Amino acid sequence: MTNLIILVYMRVVISVFRPFHSALLANTLIRKHHSVTIYSGAPRRFFPGLSEEARTRLVPPPLTILGRLLHRNFPARMALQEVALWDKSVAAICARSDIFFGLASTSLYSGLKAKQRDSRYVLDRACPHVDFQQDLVREESAALGSMFREQPAWFRERQLREYEEADAILVPSDYTARTFPSELRSKLVKAPLIGRCAIPSTIREKRNDVFTVGIVGGEPRRKGYLYLLRAWRKLALPNAKLLIRSSADFSQFPALAQLLKELPNVEIVYYVPNISDFYQRCDAFVLSSVDDGFGMALFEAMANGVPCIVTRNCGASELLTQGKDGIIVDARNDQQIADSLLRLYENEEERSYLAKNSSETARAVAGGGAVLYERAIQELLEKCGSRGIALQAMPYSA
Repeated sequence: MTNLIILVYMRVVISVFRPFHSALLANTLIRKHHSVTIYSGAPRRFFPGLSEEARTRLVPPPLTILGRLLHRNFPARMALQEVALWDKSVAAICARSDIFFGLASTSLYSGLKAKQRDSRYVLDRACPHVDFQQDLVREESAALGSMFREQPAWFRERQLREYEEADAILVPSDYTARTFPSELRSKLVKAPLIGRCAIPSTIREKRNDVFTVGIVGGEPRRKGYLYLLRAWRKLALPNAKLLIRSSADFSQFPALAQLLKELPNVEIVYYVPNISDFYQRCDAFVLSSVDDGFGMALFEAMANGVPCIVTRNCGASELLTQGKDGIIVDARNDQQIADSLLRLYENEEERSYLAKNSSETARAVAGGGAVLYERAIQELLEKCGSRGIALQAMPYSA
């Protein structure tokens, strides 16, 4: 018996102020035979691994360009205004599409314009709901002794309207999904930001003479450095070192600055040409995130054969098995972090067991994890409905 598979060709537009994970989305859509055009505030060279079939259009953000030329940062409120103006610019020039993907907080006007043209509007929200995240950052700012500046009311309303207007909302994890109110849950499609992660050609098997723990992360209020440093102080491990790979200015966070003064066996690593070199310096890795929609650094460390400790507020933890390929702890819990680090410090056999299993899990993710993302995108396309045109009919035998 002969049946037909109908491939539907769709015109897809992706709007991103900065590249983030848009190359993963674009490449997935291109493999499914759709045409993709990316409107971005960054030149094409900032999209590593992007398929040659993807078209890019640069929409320059003036304030960002001026800041780079003058080597200065403008006030946050000016940056938010620039995002809104950039969104209007995209709306003015954007081509017609069957599906429009817009990055959260940067795509309200362009998403509405796409809907006016009978396109489906998909909002890509890697982070939790704006109100949940703002509450969390406010609390962490107080704990760190730093100033918290509330988002302007107009910018919050802009994000809430994006949620309302979007036909679907793409989220990377159950952690992120749970932060949305029940009336929005039917719009959510979970797509883990796994992609085709790189696997190092070699893994250093010899352990360090000094027990070395690593962490990678940016924004101090979301990455949970406070709880890791408290755990590190509490343990006071002899012959141990903590490496923090971050470009953050810790002097702006008094509680962190004080802890760093008290802990001589903590080293800030500002730049690493090859991140695998950093991971392979480590005997253990901690992702102490208070808020991390996914957290690809976890799988990067695992791929390098490093046993990992990760919080439940990191979406990537949902793909691990407790005690087999990682240790999962509660966020904001320095005691659980300390207990887990002590286990790895005292038990070389457990470190080796976790390292072996974590490396195997990362390789499985590299080989098949992208399928999870691609299946989610296919579910999303079905959720939005077939709005393109039949590309070709391909016979197959049942």
